[in-house]
Amino acid sequence: MTPELGAQKPTRAQLISDAWYPPPEGYWVSEAEQNQYPLRYGDLFFTPPASTSGQRLVRAGDGQPWHGVLALSPSCEMGAKAKPTSAIEVARVVPLSAQPQDAQPAIITGWQEKDGRVLIAYAHTVFLAGVPWSAGHRDGMFVNLRETVRVSMADLSAAGRVSAMTHDCRVCVIRRELYYRYRWLVSREDVQANEASRVSNDSDFVGPRPQWGDVRRG
Repeated sequence: MTPELGAQKPTRAQLISDAWYPPPEGYWVSEAEQNQYPLRYGDLFFTPPASTSGQRLVRAGDGQPWHGVLALSPSCEMGAKAKPTSAIEVARVVPLSAQPQDAQPAIITGWQEKDGRVLIAYAHTVFLAGVPWSAGHRDGMFVNLRETVRVSMADLSAAGRVSAMTHDCRVCVIRRELYYRYRWLVSREDVQANEASRVSNDSDFVGPRPQWGDVRRG
């Protein structure tokens, strides 16, 4: 039976021990295996020139392109059935170095402790480890979930993918987005169990499956 998301609120001790993110080496599919993975939710892309509404995706100060974008549309909307005109939701990616140094540790861990209480830190952010083989993305970054736009599938594909995200890391991003959008704090295990059920029943799933996503139902 698939666990019910959010069935029980985690305790303070559980929150501290249940890390938001994987270790840095667990974020990205290896460079040699990138082509085995189709475009999916969580993948990191170079920035397209504009959104479907005509907004230029550039920094306000100097007009330079955003550091990158992270795909937030469901993976099925980015697959073989996607049209060049399909609108894909993406969120802005910002270099961690753009934030004050005293804020960076809380963005990296996703929580902070104040006055003996554990609090979710910068809930609108998702920390991303650097991509070792991408010269412009080797250092830490974060997703700003407050800055989302829709871009055409054609423009996103033309901009190009920086890296495919691992299945394990995708679970972490889904968990973080659930909290940001709905203030729904659930365990990583619950999110993974629901993803395992979804993947195992998806006859159109393409590419390597996660080890935990090959559930066989009797």
